[in-house]
Amino acid sequence: MSSFGLPSVAEIQNMAPGDIEALARELDRQRRVSEARIAVLVHRVGEAGAHLVDRHRTPKAWGQAACNWSGGEALRFVHTGAMLARFSSAAELASHGGLGVAQMHVLGRLVANPRVGEHLAAGEQTLVEAAVSCEFNDFVSVVTTWEHTADADGAHRGHERAHHNRNATATIVGEQSFLDAHGGVAAGVQIQAILDAYAQTEWHADWEAGVAVHGDSMCPGLLARTDGQRRFDALLAIFLKAASIDSDSTGSGCTVNLVVGYDTFQHHLQKALGGDPAPLDPNDPLHRCETGDGVPVDPYDMLVAAATGHVRRVVLDSAGVVVDLGRRQRLFTGPLRDAVLLQHRWCTWTGCSRPASQCEADHLLPWGTAGPSATTNGGPMCGYHNRWKATNYRTWRDPNGHWHHYRPDGTEIGWRAAQPPAHTTASATSPPTHADSASAS
Repeated sequence: MSSFGLPSVAEIQNMAPGDIEALARELDRQRRVSEARIAVLVHRVGEAGAHLVDRHRTPKAWGQAACNWSGGEALRFVHTGAMLARFSSAAELASHGGLGVAQMHVLGRLVANPRVGEHLAAGEQTLVEAAVSCEFNDFVSVVTTWEHTADADGAHRGHERAHHNRNATATIVGEQSFLDAHGGVAAGVQIQAILDAYAQTEWHADWEAGVAVHGDSMCPGLLARTDGQRRFDALLAIFLKAASIDSDSTGSGCTVNLVVGYDTFQHHLQKALGGDPAPLDPNDPLHRCETGDGVPVDPYDMLVAAATGHVRRVVLDSAGVVVDLGRRQRLFTGPLRDAVLLQHRWCTWTGCSRPASQCEADHLLPWGTAGPSATTNGGPMCGYHNRWKATNYRTWRDPNGHWHHYRPDGTEIGWRAAQPPAHTTASATSPPTHADSASAS
């Protein structure tokens, strides 16, 4: 044991992966409890007016003076404390370490928005349950969608402001050139998709050139350019191509998917046509309007995209599921592949945040063990983890839509291993057994 009371490097090397994760979760539980206790103390100091005794203007200033916190850190404690006072269920979870520190901060920022106050009581269960049950990135998307629905006018003003203040500059300073641009989300997701597509083309060019030189010994470490260099060269290629085509050309042909619930689409369409529809319920998870990778988009921009056809609109049904196209095939291709990638915003492997648009369409139950090429048996997985899963690792999506990954010895990877098991039914997506032979999809 080290001076921190933790296993040494040699001891960790001899521990089972599940035991190491359990130790990390226990330390994190202690951190969560401490974070919540400090936040509650700061809030109670403010409620009691104790910060005024030494003439501190705010509880934030008191915390900075008492503990030498940064301004941002002190403000997070203020917001988190107010959230725990508002959400009794969150406070109960936080008291024994059941609520993550980052999740508390996200909820704290939400509660601090004065324009959503009237919806907080009704939204507490939805928001707190998402904080406990969702991967962090999914939780942030849930909160962002909820906030945009509860504060639709504020969110729209933010998107309008970003679009109105759009700007781009190209400058030369000494031996270097600089490009700086900022604007709205609707334009940004298209720019990002096109840049990613061109960068991927540059990567393939480097790989093919490397294979020609190194043959079978070629590996990513032998690529001629870094990722940053390829992306800059891709940007230059975009500019050069734009200069060589007609101004009315449609460009690269990249597709950006905008995912929107059916009721949300009808609501904003009616509103755009001059109607006065009833406000949307922020607690309905289908009231989303975002890219396939989970980036919130202003519904007005979505309507414009649907009308002009430059961006593909994907409307979800009442169950929130992309329909199975019913084609029997070995690989997920064409529209079926798109539908599978739209099942999740990121690589489904726990801890991986690679966007779904950069992933492969993976079979949950492998094709080799009668796994169908259907959206119910598919999900996005990056190339690295898709190949890793083929070495007797197994993946399962539970009835709540959460993803689980299992080691060859049957133990679950990640924080969901400590959660109560989900209710299961016999289906192609039931928990995999040792008899299931994992094979690459």
